[in-house]
Amino acid sequence: MKTKKVLCGILLITLISGLIIGCGKKDGKQSSGDDLAGTEITLTVWNEPNKNDELNMYLQAEKATGIKVNVNVIPESEYSSKLNQMVATKDDSADILIVWENDIRNFAETKGIIALDKYLENSSINQDDFIDAVAALTEGLGATYGLPWCAATEILYYNQDMFDAAGIPYPDNNWSYSDFLAAAEKLTKYNDDGTTAVYGFDLPNTQTWWAGIGGYGDKIYDPSTGRMVIGDGAVSFIEDCAEMVKKGIMPEPSSDTSDKFAAGKAAMSWMGSWNIGAYGDKLDFNWDIATIPTNKIKYNTLHTGFYTINANSKKQDAAWKVIEWLMGEKGQEINSKSSGNPSALKTIADKGAWKVESATTIDNWDAITDSLAAGVFGYTCLPSGVTNNAISLFNTALTGQITAREAVDEAMQYAAETIGYSLK
Repeated sequence: MKTKKVLCGILLITLISGLIIGCGKKDGKQSSGDDLAGTEITLTVWNEPNKNDELNMYLQAEKATGIKVNVNVIPESEYSSKLNQMVATKDDSADILIVWENDIRNFAETKGIIALDKYLENSSINQDDFIDAVAALTEGLGATYGLPWCAATEILYYNQDMFDAAGIPYPDNNWSYSDFLAAAEKLTKYNDDGTTAVYGFDLPNTQTWWAGIGGYGDKIYDPSTGRMVIGDGAVSFIEDCAEMVKKGIMPEPSSDTSDKFAAGKAAMSWMGSWNIGAYGDKLDFNWDIATIPTNKIKYNTLHTGFYTINANSKKQDAAWKVIEWLMGEKGQEINSKSSGNPSALKTIADKGAWKVESATTIDNWDAITDSLAAGVFGYTCLPSGVTNNAISLFNTALTGQITAREAVDEAMQYAAETIGYSLK
């Protein structure tokens, strides 16, 4: 996933503290499951359903509920804009919208999706079983407007063979940020001309810039106001990365987006948990995972999509019945096996259906559950234009064209102008 949505799409910002009120039918009455058999609904998503029928959760939901589930796949590059258009025009062609974190607040505030709380009152879904970040997410919304279909995180990937050759102990889930920096320097290999042959650490990507900034203590996203909140932590992490670029420990930002870790050109990388399924047994070296090193705090961004009900749907009860099954044990188990991402429901995640069988060199599967425990819905709740602009500025600072402080100040100003608030 990101691609993020490979994350949960192949697929867990602090936006879901409650998650959404059910309106039931237009007459306010909820239908029983038996009454809904034979109903036909449509669901939107950005990735194709699993081709294995047993791992196609939408097909299995259809079989279990008797409700026909039509899946409308919208390309990821167009997904957010298309859903925003549907909500703005009150399009009722889709009943279930799987909404990204950066859209759920807007859709809730503009009444494009309904609150699910009335449905949840009589549901088998145990809201107390959600990871803590789910409860934190709805605090800024006032109700539960969506349920997370999975919980992807960011983790540290490392090349065990390179660690062995350098005589460095493997990272664990309590590895400190200072230990990480020292290891990155020791693991860097240089050519005779002084250029880097193997980087100790790959350049932060879209997701993991925020992992480093959050680890330094910046809040990044405030769910109560919808604002971006970065400052001294971001400055410090940018300066650390700039120092690594200067020493050749980390590559300079460039148009080259190749995966240096997978190619054996970087000893460590911070990436999404969804890469585990992509790597499987395909890498030419032994590798394992750990949580993102702990700096001032242990921090991790969660990635997901949220099951929501279109406020203009004429089949809201049927939509809820399908969502309820998808959020149940069987639906979540199938999703985990299909995507490689844990459920946001702790008791279901603890069963480990998300462990990718082909990733045979991984011993530290606890890195995933440890990451989930430290996870928040952070930068992904912000408009993508805001976060992409910030990352562009961060990368510019790595090349010395602007200072880290200038990059942060400009990013904050752009966020304020785009979202619509004053920094004063």
